[in-house]
Amino acid sequence: MADRILPPTENQALGPRRSRYSSFYHALALPAGAMVRAPTKLRVFGRWLSMDRRHSSGGADQIRQDPPGCVPGLSGPEQMAAAVDALRVAIVDGARWIPSLTQRRADSSGGGDDDDDESGHPNDQHLGYPLVQSLSAGDSCLFFVPGSARSVPGLPDAPEGDGVYRLSDVHENPWILKLGTETLPGPCDLTNETTRTWIMRLKITTKLVCLSKQQLHEQNWEQCFSEVPGQPLEQLLVVARSFSDAIWSDIHISQMLTVFDALVDVLSNIQGLCFSRSGEVVDIGNNMVIAFKVVIQRTSSDIRSIKESTIHPATFVLVLVLEFFCRNRDMVQSILESGDYNSDMVNCLISKLNECAEANFQEKGQGFIFVMNNIYYVLQNKGHPELLSPSVESNFVSLADEYIKRYLQESWFPLIPSYLCGDSLKKPHHSSLDKFLERFFSICKIQRTWKVQTELKKKLREEIVTLIVPKYVFLKALQERLNSHSPSWLKGMYRARSVKTVYEAEHMEEVIRNLFER
Repeated sequence: MADRILPPTENQALGPRRSRYSSFYHALALPAGAMVRAPTKLRVFGRWLSMDRRHSSGGADQIRQDPPGCVPGLSGPEQMAAAVDALRVAIVDGARWIPSLTQRRADSSGGGDDDDDESGHPNDQHLGYPLVQSLSAGDSCLFFVPGSARSVPGLPDAPEGDGVYRLSDVHENPWILKLGTETLPGPCDLTNETTRTWIMRLKITTKLVCLSKQQLHEQNWEQCFSEVPGQPLEQLLVVARSFSDAIWSDIHISQMLTVFDALVDVLSNIQGLCFSRSGEVVDIGNNMVIAFKVVIQRTSSDIRSIKESTIHPATFVLVLVLEFFCRNRDMVQSILESGDYNSDMVNCLISKLNECAEANFQEKGQGFIFVMNNIYYVLQNKGHPELLSPSVESNFVSLADEYIKRYLQESWFPLIPSYLCGDSLKKPHHSSLDKFLERFFSICKIQRTWKVQTELKKKLREEIVTLIVPKYVFLKALQERLNSHSPSWLKGMYRARSVKTVYEAEHMEEVIRNLFER
């Protein structure tokens, strides 16, 4: 059995044996129609010679008795170039624009049913590329041409061969990442064209690395995985980290989403390859979450644009980020540590909104309206499947209720203690109703033109009606009772001093329901 060699293909394996024993087969050949009865031992020996010797060894595990001179490699730069070209075509042909679930309008006020949608914002969509698993490099076997073991350190020496042994040895192919490949200098240098180039490099290299793992497994050469695609695999992590560690901004959110869609695809594919640096995949994934939070925190709060719109630019970014996690849910969960990263994003947004409200809105209650507008903008998209997890939606609803309460306390509660409580009820004055109405209409005049999201507008009007109208009815009845028990000459004096019209409850409700800009 010392002469047994395991070549890479069946045809090559059978060739030498057929040549060696051809004289024996010729000796057994007889003229047509002639028959001979060979001894049983001779027939068994003949069948043994014609068998595929690989199956006679008793199982696939026996194939691991590798010949000292055969190691896996690449089938050649020409075949590899053809595979890369096929992958490039598949990536370009599969590219598509991914629209955001919510198209922002010019003012994003959601002010009424007559508002016209004005889509077309550059960040309302971004380019997406096909997943690595869907790409095809053709049917050719790209690896495992036998050659010299000297090409792979740590394996026994053997005579020199002609094969190419590492994926990184295809020096002339710029689409395969290798040692020395430049990393991302910064998001400011990215255009749609350069972004596509980086995506193609990442996905092509990842596909070839995964193919090497698959074909090494099929040929039982897995012990050589760290050598065949080792350098490109390490460079994949270097490039991925350069993208996740970059300082992004809302200006580059479109390119960021394109790149991060590709990164989670790449990382989820190489996560299962069981290589020495697989722990870095989780670190890069966590850095991507941090990068999204930094974009929300750093989004500009231009005073003019904020006051012209009800929606802060950071809220649009949050919706895009939530869409990202929804779109890539399975891949993200495969690479990220457990944690409620969506809630972290929401907390970043609320902090940003509070900071902006304090800096830009001086009227009582207006800052709370601003924060609530942004909360309701996110909540109005909860109908999209799985965009908001139950915990995130519950968090938003609780925040909305809290800010509604704070708005009412700051804007409308001051009407109640002054005129409807304490000494005002024990010793009512005819001026109480006049003061109440004066303050009421003053608040309405200020807030009537505030921009409020449609659903929030309905909610606030109902809350104000419930709070104010019953109190007004009570105060009005109290005033009428006071008038009925006053002397006639005093009634005339009160009527002369009163400059306010006494309104019916229906009119007060109508005034409230006309609050906020239509």
